[in-house]
Amino acid sequence: MGYVVFKGELFTEKAIFEKDLEYNFIDFINKYYKERNITPKNIDEFPFSMNFITSDELKYFQNLCKKNDIDELLIISKNKYYFENDPMSIYKNLNHELGIEAYVKAKTRALLYGNFQIYVYNLKNHNVKTVINKVYMIHRFKNPVFNESYNLVNKDVEKLFADDLEKLITKKMNKYYSK
Repeated sequence: MGYVVFKGELFTEKAIFEKDLEYNFIDFINKYYKERNITPKNIDEFPFSMNFITSDELKYFQNLCKKNDIDELLIISKNKYYFENDPMSIYKNLNHELGIEAYVKAKTRALLYGNFQIYVYNLKNHNVKTVINKVYMIHRFKNPVFNESYNLVNKDVEKLFADDLEKLITKKMNKYYSK
C-alpha cells in the first residue's frame, strides 16, 4: 500500500509526494483464506490485464488451475484502461494500486483508493466473477493527516483505512462464497 499527496483538487493533477506504507494486501488475502481452512498459493503468472475477459484468457486460467492443481484463482488486476477524462486516470501513473491519498487544499481529509479489481475464476464452472471493482473511501479528521513534509502524522490514519479495506474485502468475499 502506498501514500500519495496531491496539491490541488480531486482528479486534477499529478502527485507531489508518494511513499510506501507497511501494509501488505496480499498478506491479508492469504490470512482470509487460511481462516477458512483454504491453503492459498500465490501465482504471479498473468501476462495481461483483466479489464476485458476473452475466451483465450479463460483457457489460460483453466490451464493454470490444472497445472497448479487448484480449483479456483483469485485474480487481482490493476486497472489499466481509462476512458477520456476519466477521473480515475490520476491513479495510472502512481507506484501503488492501493493507497491513501491526501490533498494540500483539504488537509483534514484522506481517501483510500484501490485502482484494481478482484476476480475469482472457478475451474469447475469455467467462469470469472467480479468480486471487487475499484475501491474508494473518504474519511474526514479533526486535525491535518500530514505534516509539512507530507508524511502522515500518525499510524492511526493508516490503520483506519487498512481496517476499512479488510472489512470491505471480507464482506465482498463472504458474499461471493455464500452463493
